[in-house]
Amino acid sequence: MASTVLCGLVLVVSAVSKVRSRTDYAEFVASVPAFGIPARWTRLFAVATVVAEFVIAVLLLASAIVGTWSAVAGLVLATGLFGVLTAAVWRAVAQRSGAVCRCFGRTSTKLTHRHVVRNAALLGIAVLGLGSFFVNAEVTTAALALAVVVGAIGAVLVVRFDDLADLVAGPA
Repeated sequence: MASTVLCGLVLVVSAVSKVRSRTDYAEFVASVPAFGIPARWTRLFAVATVVAEFVIAVLLLASAIVGTWSAVAGLVLATGLFGVLTAAVWRAVAQRSGAVCRCFGRTSTKLTHRHVVRNAALLGIAVLGLGSFFVNAEVTTAALALAVVVGAIGAVLVVRFDDLADLVAGPA
């Protein structure tokens, strides 16, 4: 449950931050070529990313109402999306493309290795969450409530990652 909540909240914040205004969306689209996406695919890639984030977030966050299948489907898709995003960020950092992190809205922070680590951690969390469905364990209401709180706190930490990293390690 913690990974479902964390991944769902991170993806909904990411998607909303990209489309909350024309300017935010235009800046996101303009940032795509720095990831090595050919110009003719830029708009399609941007739309596909935002749609995927929204769809996966809905699957994950609706799983409490809809059922386990929604969480499993959401985590499978989140694993794929986080894998692609981790590879894209790693490539941009390795090529020193100067790509800017528009993951959670407007910023001037250039991607660094710590963004690769953040995305890889999200990938790991999605995989662990998926793996938890194969463990038969009795779960109490208190444990579920704690998992939701941990997931929400984790999501805040991921969304504010750049600020926290700057605070601890200094600017990238």
